[in-house]
Amino acid sequence: MHMRHMSFWAWFVVVVAGLVACPMPAVLGADDSPPAVMLSLQLPITGSRDTQLEAAILQHLDMLKADPKTRGLLVLRFDPPNDEGHVGSDFGRSLDLARFLTDSRLSGVKTVAFLPRGVEGHAVLVALACEEIVMAADAVLGPANADEPLVDDAMRAAYREIALRRRTVPPAVAVALLDPAADLVRASTEDGEQYVEAADLPRLRETVAVLQTEEVAPVPLQLTGRRSRELGFVARLGNTPAELARGLGIEESSLKIDPAAAGGWRPAVVVMSGPITADAVARTKVRLSTALADGATLLCLRIDSPGGAAEQSLVLANWLADLDPAKVHTVAYVPQEARADAALVALACDDLVMHPDAVLGGEGAAMLSDRQAQAVAVAWREGVASRLGRTWSLPVALAVPGISVERAMQPATGRVEYFSDEELAARDDRETWQVGGRVGVGPIRLTGQSAEPLGLVSHLVDSFGGLRDVYGLTDEIPLAEPRWSDTLLDALASPSLAWLLLLIGGAGLYIELNTPGLGFGGFVAMVAFIIYFWSQYLNGTAGWLEVMLFAAGVICIAAEIFVLPGFGVLGLGGGLLVIASLVLASQTFVVPANDYQIRQLQWSLLGVLGAAVGVGIVAAVARRWLPSTPVLRHVLLPPPSGNDQTLALEHLDDLLGVEGMTTTRLAPAGKARLAGTIRDVVADGGLIEPGTPVRVVEVRGRRLLVRSLTP
Repeated sequence: MHMRHMSFWAWFVVVVAGLVACPMPAVLGADDSPPAVMLSLQLPITGSRDTQLEAAILQHLDMLKADPKTRGLLVLRFDPPNDEGHVGSDFGRSLDLARFLTDSRLSGVKTVAFLPRGVEGHAVLVALACEEIVMAADAVLGPANADEPLVDDAMRAAYREIALRRRTVPPAVAVALLDPAADLVRASTEDGEQYVEAADLPRLRETVAVLQTEEVAPVPLQLTGRRSRELGFVARLGNTPAELARGLGIEESSLKIDPAAAGGWRPAVVVMSGPITADAVARTKVRLSTALADGATLLCLRIDSPGGAAEQSLVLANWLADLDPAKVHTVAYVPQEARADAALVALACDDLVMHPDAVLGGEGAAMLSDRQAQAVAVAWREGVASRLGRTWSLPVALAVPGISVERAMQPATGRVEYFSDEELAARDDRETWQVGGRVGVGPIRLTGQSAEPLGLVSHLVDSFGGLRDVYGLTDEIPLAEPRWSDTLLDALASPSLAWLLLLIGGAGLYIELNTPGLGFGGFVAMVAFIIYFWSQYLNGTAGWLEVMLFAAGVICIAAEIFVLPGFGVLGLGGGLLVIASLVLASQTFVVPANDYQIRQLQWSLLGVLGAAVGVGIVAAVARRWLPSTPVLRHVLLPPPSGNDQTLALEHLDDLLGVEGMTTTRLAPAGKARLAGTIRDVVADGGLIEPGTPVRVVEVRGRRLLVRSLTP
């Protein structure tokens, strides 16, 4: 029994000692990641591109070598031109850059060539000069002579030299990537497979037993990423910066291209405000394109929007995601709100900068049906998320209802992501993730403060000045100049000017109703309401429905006043139609479906009420002072005094057949003195001038129909 216990404790001591001697591998967190930087190598290598890249590398060298215990990562992303028929890379400049990458100055730095679209021409020499090559599976490496079919001994010697310095690929393979006359042999030896030129095969046989040989053809070689990985020339496969970062064991944020590395930012600001509509997206794209054409490398899209048309938000988001990050860095700045689908536009940019209290996502100006929600999720997943190599659940849940998002961690790497059940189930590595607490159910509403821990926000700033400090912008930032029509539209669509137009239109209607004929007030009202509905239509909140409701309301009110007696159904219904048209023209929805839309409806009603109060004040002032002004005294009739103020309340049927004299022009409505009292009358026929004798021929409610006695 005693011996049994001794064996157990001896075994326990041995196990503990083994664990101490061989500790578990530490999880690589953000603090343990080596310093890394990714620079773009714009192809072809001509002009001064090699020296510009060398200067950018030297600029980051101190940071990459700051920690002597870890090797910094220098990633060069090879970016071929989009057009075909381009000028090839210069051999001399490519060789100089390759020699620089193998220089002793970079001895403490690990160089990685990232080829998401492959590479050909003498730029292949630069890729061979890197310590590691990462390619997309279908990308192609070679041929190196694509730009210069004639290959000489100097070129062959240069490719051998770089291959021997770096040993990323065997020298014979390097030459075979270049030379159409190369004779490459794959030899199976007792030490493994080796690649040599046919002329060197006898020398190889002297050093090692060669079991089998095979000629490699055709040459020059063109190797896909998948084939290069099988042969061991490529360290790993990767198509996006996210995949590259995972393969290197670093944070994706450290692999963002810095377009300013070779010469500083050239910034431009584009403002997108109000509901998102097709017109708003088209105008924004034009301004962004203009800024790019002017040479901007830092595009700041300032967003202040409640959302709107989700399909239009996706159009702009995909456009932003398609921009080349090697040429331009996009920043979304949200000082107040980017609600609902406007959040998708913000998250399609490279960086998101927000005020701590600004709103991201949640309920917005439009509600998505189940069918629309599914379409938005699929479009974002297969579009923006696929291009940028990001997860899709959390961004979509900011705009789409019903999507539940949970926090997940990968214990082996310490990586944290946010997935819906659907996205996690579709991942090949789903078994490696541990799901934690729920983030929320869409549409998820976040503030800048709450979005930062989720990795959605790059920086929190209190003002635009803070954004300038973050990106080191010292000069004045140019605003992408909108066209005059855009400036006019933005001004007219602003809420303050919109309600001012309603006030002017209402005041004009009041003056017109108190003025004989169609005159100054009617003209002002017509212009004000036309501008109001036109601006709201272009702003995306008004359509033909609102215009028709307003026109129907005005017709009903006019019919009640001039045609039918009393103030009944037509008058009340017409007034409600006018109010409804004005309210609907200021918002994107008809019936509110969420809290945000209810608040917007309250503001719309408050605006109409404010305009009505303003019309009342203007009416009181105009009634009191306008008739006494020298210039405008004929615009509004003066209030009757003395006997003129005594409007008979008795039945007007007694006035049928009574003759009198017009005191104003009847066009067709106006005033006439009948039986010593000023009465509202309507001409039965054409215009009747002041001072014309008339006779009452018909009584309609409180209006008298008169006919001229003058032939």
